[in-house]
Amino acid sequence: MAQASSPPRRGAGGERPRKQAPPNRRERAKARTRLALIRAAQRFIVEGQLHAPILEITQSADVGLGSFYNHFESRDALFAAAIDEALETLGGLLDQLGAGFEDPAELFAQSFRLTGRLFRSEPLLMQVALGAGPALLRATSGLVPRARREIEAGIRTRRFAVRDPEVALAIVVGSVLCLGELLSQEAERDAGATTDAAAAAILRMLGLGADEADRISKQPLPHLSLDVRGGRTTSGRKDTSQKRPTRRQPDAAAGITKEE
Repeated sequence: MAQASSPPRRGAGGERPRKQAPPNRRERAKARTRLALIRAAQRFIVEGQLHAPILEITQSADVGLGSFYNHFESRDALFAAAIDEALETLGGLLDQLGAGFEDPAELFAQSFRLTGRLFRSEPLLMQVALGAGPALLRATSGLVPRARREIEAGIRTRRFAVRDPEVALAIVVGSVLCLGELLSQEAERDAGATTDAAAAAILRMLGLGADEADRISKQPLPHLSLDVRGGRTTSGRKDTSQKRPTRRQPDAAAGITKEE
């Protein structure tokens, strides 16, 4: 005998549970407005216009002045959100590309080398993300917490010989900032070769031998570009001219194409 179907489950108040509705047109419009304000703020930060009038920012974003206060209380709040968004975008990008690494030294080297190359391919993002200068050492989002995590993992697994992770982190942060300034001032300099040389030097500082540091710093990298204004990622084929590190195949949903 067939069993009767169970009645629909109800909530504590007797009502049927409701599925969460997808964002409606108004919510999507609000999200687009907020994003436009953040992108405009990032451009103003890069240009050094930290005291730009809110009206000028909204005009750059093609947003009405009245809409500004639906999202932010002040210009400072907008600029803080713009910096946080840039840091998290960059950090999330490196997390995607680092998925599957087992060797902390290889993971650290890839993150550092990709960061250096972004000074050329995504100067807006990098200038905004690193605009805090030495104060980045105490950042709680973006690149610095990830670098600290990788250094601590290297110390824990005895891949790195340094004893104080904060000293190592300070050297790494200072190196990234100075690398960005060097590449900015010398437009003809090869960003890839310069960044790889810096990565090898830092790996030696962390305790790796010179030959291994050079080998890791010359491993092929994924090619990924981030559109700061549109928040999109594009990927290309990986250089397979040199031996690749052993790693798991990343999730295809990350939008990264890697050649096996």
